[in-house]
Amino acid sequence: MGPQLWKCLAAALCSLAVSPAAEYSTYIGDSFDYHIARILTDTAGNTYIAGSRTFNIGSSVLSAIALNDVFVKKLDAAGNTVLFATLTGKGNDVATGLALDAAGNIYVAGSTTSPDFPLRNPLQSTPGGGFIARFSPDASQVLYSTYFPAPISALAVDAAGNMYVTGYTRTPGFPVTPGLPAGQVGGVSTIYTGAFFTKIAAAGDKILYSGVLVGGEKDCGCCSSCFLSSRDAVGVAIAVDAAGNAYIAGNTNTLDLPATPGAMLASGPGAFVTKVNAAGTALDYLTYIGPGNLVISPYSNPANSASAITVDAKGDAYLVGSTFDPKFPATPGAYQTTFNGPGDLSFPQPTPPSDAFAIELNPTGTAAVWATYIGGQAQDAANAVALDSAGNVWITGTTASTDFPNQQGWSAGLDFLVALNPTGSGLIYSGRYPSGAASQAVAVDAAGLLHICGPGGIVSATAAVARPLMRVFGVANAAWGPLDGRIAPGEVISLYGPHIGPVPPALYTSDGSGLLPKSLGGVQVLVNDSPAPVFYASDSQINAVVPFGVAGQSSARIRIVFNSASSPEFVATVVDTAPQIFQNPDGSAAAVNQDGSINSPDHPAPRGSIVSVWATGALTPGGTDGQIAIAAQDFFCCQLYAGSSLLTVTYSGAAPGIVAGVVQVNFQVPADASGQISVTVVAENRASNPVSIAVEQ
Repeated sequence: MGPQLWKCLAAALCSLAVSPAAEYSTYIGDSFDYHIARILTDTAGNTYIAGSRTFNIGSSVLSAIALNDVFVKKLDAAGNTVLFATLTGKGNDVATGLALDAAGNIYVAGSTTSPDFPLRNPLQSTPGGGFIARFSPDASQVLYSTYFPAPISALAVDAAGNMYVTGYTRTPGFPVTPGLPAGQVGGVSTIYTGAFFTKIAAAGDKILYSGVLVGGEKDCGCCSSCFLSSRDAVGVAIAVDAAGNAYIAGNTNTLDLPATPGAMLASGPGAFVTKVNAAGTALDYLTYIGPGNLVISPYSNPANSASAITVDAKGDAYLVGSTFDPKFPATPGAYQTTFNGPGDLSFPQPTPPSDAFAIELNPTGTAAVWATYIGGQAQDAANAVALDSAGNVWITGTTASTDFPNQQGWSAGLDFLVALNPTGSGLIYSGRYPSGAASQAVAVDAAGLLHICGPGGIVSATAAVARPLMRVFGVANAAWGPLDGRIAPGEVISLYGPHIGPVPPALYTSDGSGLLPKSLGGVQVLVNDSPAPVFYASDSQINAVVPFGVAGQSSARIRIVFNSASSPEFVATVVDTAPQIFQNPDGSAAAVNQDGSINSPDHPAPRGSIVSVWATGALTPGGTDGQIAIAAQDFFCCQLYAGSSLLTVTYSGAAPGIVAGVVQVNFQVPADASGQISVTVVAENRASNPVSIAVEQ
């Protein structure tokens, strides 16, 4: 089984070699899961972060109820935490919006199910679907906190401290003021969801204006009716210019939102942008973005989806998102004028992979100044946008395309950061980053430094240069995992960063000592200044084993030394366990059947047979760092579940021929299983990502 096992694990590890540059990189989290919603920066280069932390309530990790509270953090220009505040009730509180006013007060908004959300001078004191809160600049005080009638997707603040929010509502009677759209929401047989936009006075004591956008007409194809299907419009992003005009981006599956005369595109469905005049008495414009709609009867699938918006001093709005619309209004001379996918959506087909898009709309919404696709042949989507002082347009998102632009090229990861020049005709920067490093949000400070983050807690301030400073950009479990900053004793990890190791890569080969080396290809990984075992080192990825000696500590300092050059320290959070099962790129387990064959759809496991999987980050006894196990030793470390059903584990311990810190788990396939089961390993009440096992039909 030894050669088969190594083949299996090697395939899983190679799938992670999709790595990822920066003035600092840091992990803002701890043992809880952190979810970043938005980041901002100020003139001093500080970074402000809003999001949610997840707490599991219950005795079993698989049956626990996950609840969230709201957090706000501020990092100084060196990446150190200088303020941290939370808001929580007894329900689920999720932050989605973040803003700063001229005095440095911090605003956060989102959704809540808490009946006891903390309130201060509230506009609405009865529970609603949303909330808004304002902190003092040092976050020591909540200056204002209120319920809001509906979940909030995004938040903006003007120079006077007035608050602008958008989101969605299905509640009849949502506040609407004269002159603005008053679409009717709710319903019984057909449910109408409206995109709302609301301006609230700086004192938080009154609504200055409010409107709701609702459509009624929907295209579900020629041969079926979608009479009873829902009509949805949702606000997803909002911005405000210096004059107080508000710009709302949203998405709808309807064709007939109240587009304004002369709008660039009067009919939908899909992404739309609306501008509300500063007085709040009328829409200056409302336009759809593209006409595409893939009808797979009886369903419609809008081809254009907006995710973020910003505005410049001229009143031009910049919108980004994703599109599979071959008729998206890309302009002549733009960076990419054609969709990198099928050119015809007129016949039923699976939804094609999307490209990212970016568009600059003129101040009247009557035309695109420029518009471009950004993408390769697989799935690409833009999630966030920011402008720098030169008018360059910075965009982050995700990509699965091997041909996605990657001029900086030190990483092949699944997140991207690109910048379009002010005319949209070319990219001045394009770089790929490891999954979880950059896709969630982007902001640009006065010095031109990029502040980027992933959804799970990694935050970086990055100089967009061709050869960035060598540094640890983040840590991932080597079996599976997006970037974060948590490690467990004995865990096999992947460290990502720019130019941290040799070209070509160095791979461990046995020297007969039974130990992994603590230096490989000129690379050392120092954890609290002690060298860790290393078995793979490349220009952008290092695979190493966390020393057992970190057990019981709350954090550990990680530093890379390569050819005598040393990276800055990356401070990781230490947890007892962080279990993950080694897996293949398609999400299936790197598993071996009882007969020694590698588990796959072509070689499924018989029902009732024993299958072996391998995991790291599970609870294992301390030992010699880097020791290759020579014999079986059952640690009884792990439970394995298929869904919520506990499986019979016959062995969970040392994996002979594999480094200490990797455990082998043998389990019995259930007698009633067929086709495929999804398994999860649990160690000390922490659960892995589920992976699939092929089972005979």
